[in-house]
Amino acid sequence: MGDARNALHSRDSHIWTLRIALVFAFGLAFFQAYVNYQRQSEITVHVPPDLSRGATLKPGMLQKPNTYSFAHYVWRGLNDWPESGKADYKKAIEKYKCLITPEFEAWLKKNMAEKSRAGELDRTRVLTEELFYQEGFVSDVGVNVFSVAMVMKLQERVGGMVIKNVAMNYSLRVVPDFRNCNEMGMAVDGFMVDPTRAEKEAEEKSKKERANKS
Repeated sequence: MGDARNALHSRDSHIWTLRIALVFAFGLAFFQAYVNYQRQSEITVHVPPDLSRGATLKPGMLQKPNTYSFAHYVWRGLNDWPESGKADYKKAIEKYKCLITPEFEAWLKKNMAEKSRAGELDRTRVLTEELFYQEGFVSDVGVNVFSVAMVMKLQERVGGMVIKNVAMNYSLRVVPDFRNCNEMGMAVDGFMVDPTRAEKEAEEKSKKERANKS
């Protein structure tokens, strides 16, 4: 009798273990199905502004014109100091923190501290576009990672007096970004190369303007 009871107890324990395993497997399958459904219902597609020649679009794939516009918007905003860089630079970093990577945010804060020590924040600053977008301004440097080249006019004033008015070359790296606070799906990750003056580009633009007037 003891052996029979032990056998029945062992069988019942085995059945109970199988039931728990089945419930766990069902729960895991349901969770995976839910995750897959959410992914399918929240697809981000970056549509280029010009579709006249058609386009092959893949979910999450960044488009070069959009990437340029994004980098231009963010970088111009970070350098918009309408009152004084002492307050405006910090406000700009906070405003655009979800559109830049944490690493670039740290670099900008370090740059702000350096400029403060050097007395380079007591001024207004504005960036304007010097050369408009061209196809060669954006290039692939990795999987869905782009280098964005921009030529912009940098102007700084102190007390209404212009102290700097130069054309600059900027080369920014743009990467995919899936943080919840970033609805754009991309972020500026820093410089590809350090900014430089763009005398050559500015001179060519000036020549074209003079030729159009004549």
